[in-house]
Amino acid sequence: MFGSLRYAPRWLLVGAFVSVCACASAPRKRVDGKVLEKLTIENRLLLFDAENELNIAIDARYQVLDEIEAIKDDIDRAKRKLDTARRDISTFQGKKDGEQVRIAKMREQTQKTRIKYLEARLGWARERLKVEDKRLIVAQAEFELAKARLVKKNNVPGASRITLKDYESQVSTYEGKVEDADKNVDKALAKLTEREEAWIRASRELQEASGGALGSRWLDD
Repeated sequence: MFGSLRYAPRWLLVGAFVSVCACASAPRKRVDGKVLEKLTIENRLLLFDAENELNIAIDARYQVLDEIEAIKDDIDRAKRKLDTARRDISTFQGKKDGEQVRIAKMREQTQKTRIKYLEARLGWARERLKVEDKRLIVAQAEFELAKARLVKKNNVPGASRITLKDYESQVSTYEGKVEDADKNVDKALAKLTEREEAWIRASRELQEASGGALGSRWLDD
């Protein structure tokens, strides 16, 4: 779903960014398209840099969305591995194989800590998505400011109704919201780090108990 929009033409992304970011609202101050149309094509090309920044913001948001979907898949796989470990505990208990029961219980604990880590990573990604939503609005506000400046500079009909300070203030307001959202990202990262350390400890213990056969975080045991 996300990929199909990501590679759409730039003009479509710019025009439709509000719909793909339903959680955010578009900037209040927007340059009337009819006023913008009165600029020459050569002048409108001067908006390329601001438009490019907007598209970068759109792409950054999609990257986080893709990451969230990947983490959800990792959580599902970890839960299946947890179920397998629990079945093995029951099986080896029935066989009265104490050593294998001990290893299976350690596998169970490792997957529990991994799931908690992945859930924290998901929370971190979701907080980052909130930031990207707000950065997207900042990029749109900056795009509107660039259009307003260009219209004023060329003094096209309708330019007198535009007050640049309003557009500049709008950018500053949205930038402040990004800074506020960043604080929650830092909190989520601290929780993620704590959960990751617990997973690392559990994985290391499983590796030692199994002689290195199990517990590799890279092989996702």
